[in-house]
Amino acid sequence: MLLAVRSTLLRQLTRVDPARFGPKLAEALVTRSQQVKIRRSFVPRRTAAADEAVALYRRLVQTRPGRHEVGLARALVAQGSVPDDRTVASALAQGREAIGYVENTTDRNGLVVLASAQLMMARQLYADAPHDALPLAEQARETLLRCAPLDAGERTALARSLIVLGHCQAVLGEPAEALVVREEAVELFRQLPGWTRLKYLPARLDAVTGLADSLAAHRRWAEALALTSGAREDLTFTSRWEPLRFRPALGTLLFVIARCHAGLGESEAAVTAAEEAVGHYRWLAEQDPARYQRRLVVALRTYAGILKDLGRYERAAWAAGEAEAIEDR
Repeated sequence: MLLAVRSTLLRQLTRVDPARFGPKLAEALVTRSQQVKIRRSFVPRRTAAADEAVALYRRLVQTRPGRHEVGLARALVAQGSVPDDRTVASALAQGREAIGYVENTTDRNGLVVLASAQLMMARQLYADAPHDALPLAEQARETLLRCAPLDAGERTALARSLIVLGHCQAVLGEPAEALVVREEAVELFRQLPGWTRLKYLPARLDAVTGLADSLAAHRRWAEALALTSGAREDLTFTSRWEPLRFRPALGTLLFVIARCHAGLGESEAAVTAAEEAVGHYRWLAEQDPARYQRRLVVALRTYAGILKDLGRYERAAWAAGEAEAIEDR
């Protein structure tokens, strides 16, 4: 039975017998809110399902305390994980509330929810606050390992915790540690069934990009370039369908590719890749200045650094000047 049809039937039954059918409806709604779809047009449906699940579980907890707290925590994590336009602060508040319900649990289901809440908060923080995200990612990994053996979805969550952990370690000056966990993340995705790898394509591409970045940091340029070829094709294709979602990832990957070409002495290829990356961030900044203008500044400075390393000082100064002008607006 289609999940939407099941939810409709359970919604009608819940009106008759909330105690019996309410938990089943709430779980169906949580599942619907977690369905992975590439297209952003599915986000409003996921948001509505998560909101309804949280509201329903709150009523159930109020009616029968001590029976549905794990379910409420799961719904709160689902609500905070939907990629909608809510603030980071609201998602973190949902994560903290969820953790409060399951932080002392020894039950496997509760531990999985606890790991999901820790990971959701780490993913919200890692781009702008890696110091805060790092311990949460470590906690998520340790919590998931306590749940072994893991199913495919849980192994994906473990890989995601490693992606965040590797990013934080790389940013915070721990390149050797970042390389190890990023290799582990990519290997976890390689071991997943083909359909699961396709279902979680964005996470897999994040893992590959992270590993390529670490390989480049260790001057393993050829290995990194070989790893990026398939990811570049996938991101180029998906960015045509969902540019606001995938162009940032493509820009990040292109800068890694540019560094690799520069390291191999392939100056023109390096400049071409870096210019393409800046082009993506220009487009993003035009579409959503509040979110992407700062990223364009970072991209221009990264571009300037690559040009400077290649001895193209005049163009490097121009790119750095543009970044400063945008920042001063």
